[in-house]
Amino acid sequence: MAKGQSTNSQPGSCDAKRVVEQGYDRVAHDYARLEGAAEWPRLRWLRKLLDRLAPGSSILDLGCGSGDPADIEIARQHQVTGVDISQTQIDLARQNVPAGHFLHGDLASIEFPTASFDAVVSFYTLEHIPRQEHSSVLQRIYRWLKPGSWLLLSMEAADVEGVMAEWLGVPMFMSSFDADTVRRLVGEVGFEVVETAIEAQVEQSREVSYLGLLAVRSPV
Repeated sequence: MAKGQSTNSQPGSCDAKRVVEQGYDRVAHDYARLEGAAEWPRLRWLRKLLDRLAPGSSILDLGCGSGDPADIEIARQHQVTGVDISQTQIDLARQNVPAGHFLHGDLASIEFPTASFDAVVSFYTLEHIPRQEHSSVLQRIYRWLKPGSWLLLSMEAADVEGVMAEWLGVPMFMSSFDADTVRRLVGEVGFEVVETAIEAQVEQSREVSYLGLLAVRSPV
């Protein structure tokens, strides 16, 4: 999501995550309305993934937000588990997707058994985690996936070391790599990138560039 002007640089990891948690608690309902009339690219990418999965597959959504619309779509034919750092978002997700299983937590520290999921999706979430943690998060995702399973990422396509900015009237943290670096990190963990593109989506009348990436875990 587009951010305002930087107000502070390189905060500590705990401070950054606290800002993200408190920010999304405050703007959860405003964020749910942000997509507006124009469908963002994430649902198109999600459908590409779901077409590859057998009915009843187990899917983990990291940074699930309110569950609308992605987890609503997933829950039509699959089992969905969602994780979000915002308790308010988790409360909304439990209302919006009664069949889902939703957990309040930090995706950089939450634990799941090895080979638990057939797919992991994460929309607009990694950029809210200090980028020095991105590789370790990808390693955790790799471990949680069954061999031959799928990863779908969508994140802002920007090279930002770590900034605080105003977004929807609250402070928000942003940290991301350029698209080529993200692709490299995904490959280094052991994924094979199947499809990737940079696309624009409209947020509050502004176009923001996002990287979409679909990858498969090695079969061993």
